[in-house]
Amino acid sequence: MIENNNTVSKDLEKALQALEQAKQRVANEKKKQNEKKRKAENHHKYIMGGIIVKYFPDCYSYDEGELNRILSAALQTKECQQVISKIKAESRETTPPQSTVQNAENESEGDTE
Repeated sequence: MIENNNTVSKDLEKALQALEQAKQRVANEKKKQNEKKRKAENHHKYIMGGIIVKYFPDCYSYDEGELNRILSAALQTKECQQVISKIKAESRETTPPQSTVQNAENESEGDTE
């Protein structure tokens, strides 16, 4: 009877250890996903900042609030709205169906691991 309890405790310990390892793998995977998302967001911010500097080199002489006002006014002009509409229409014409894009993203993620 005593040996049986020892066996159960060892099996329980192994199961608990496996559970902890699985939790750690989940936590690591979440951390990797968050890191990928953060890197993509930072890259996008960097690119956007570069575009602003390219077309508006004086941007450094304005603070954030002033830049927000300038960009807001610029983006609301009729000419800018027309360009945005044109780009959206072109994008719809050349964009593959969403399921194809998701499949391609899933396949490319598998290649990096």
